[in-house]
Amino acid sequence: MDIKEYISSGIIEAYVLNLASEEEVSVLMCISKHNSEVQQAILEAQETLEDFATVQAMSPPAELKSIIWDEISDQTNHPVAPIKKAEELIPQSPLPSSVRKFSALNWSIAASILLALSIGANIYFQNKITTNQNLLEQSVSKQESTQKALMSLEEKWAMLQDPAIKTITLAGVEQHPKLKAHVFWNTSTRDVYLSLENLPPAPEGMQYQLWAIVDGKPVNAGVFPLDHTDQITSMNQIPKAQAFAITLETKGGNPTPNLSQLYVMGNT
Repeated sequence: MDIKEYISSGIIEAYVLNLASEEEVSVLMCISKHNSEVQQAILEAQETLEDFATVQAMSPPAELKSIIWDEISDQTNHPVAPIKKAEELIPQSPLPSSVRKFSALNWSIAASILLALSIGANIYFQNKITTNQNLLEQSVSKQESTQKALMSLEEKWAMLQDPAIKTITLAGVEQHPKLKAHVFWNTSTRDVYLSLENLPPAPEGMQYQLWAIVDGKPVNAGVFPLDHTDQITSMNQIPKAQAFAITLETKGGNPTPNLSQLYVMGNT
C-alpha cells in the first residue's frame, strides 16, 4: 500500500469529520498503529479542525448581559409585579445591532463548517469513485485476458483431437533450454499453425520466423505476428518437412535464417 496516496485519499479527513464508515475507521486504526506517518496525519487533521473552531469562537456581546441584569434588577425592585415569562426577559423586537451581528456571525460560522464538511466528503467520495473505476477496468482487462487464454486452449484441444493434424513440439536449443513452441501441421491440407508457448516477446524491431526443414534446407514458413504472441497463428502451407525451427529475425522476416538466433527446433 502507498501510504502517501492513502493519506491524500481523504479518508483521514472523513474520519476526523465523523463521515467514515465503521469498516474504514477499523482499517485506518489498524494502519495507524503500525505507521507513524498516518498517526501524524490524523493529529494534524484534528488540530486543524480545533484551530478552525477556536479562531471562529466568539463571546456573547456585552449588551445582552446588561439586558438580562436590568430585567433581574427590575424584578427585585418591584416584587409585587407579575413575574415575567422567560421569553419576555429578552426584548422581542428589535434586537440591538451587536446582537443581530452576533446571530449573523453564528450563521456564517455554521455555513463555513458545513462547507468544510462538504469539501472533505466530496474529496473522499471522488477518490472512492476513482478507485472503484480503476478496479473495474482491471477486472475487465483480466477477464478479457482469461477469455483469450481459454479460446486458445479450446483451439489447441480441437487440433489435438483431429487425426489429420500432427503436433510437433519444438524444444529450446542449448542457449534457450527452457523455451518451447508447438507446430500443428495438417498433413492433408498442408496447413501449418504455430503456438509460441513460453517464448518471450520479440524485442523492438525483431520478429519470430518459422522455418520448415525440407531435404536439409530451410524453407520460410512465415513470420509470427507481433500482436498475437499468446494465440495460435496460421502460418505458410508446408507440403512436407523433416523438422521445424524458429529463429529471431529482423521485423518482416528474412529469406535465410540467422542460425545464431535459433531458439527452438523439433523433428516431425
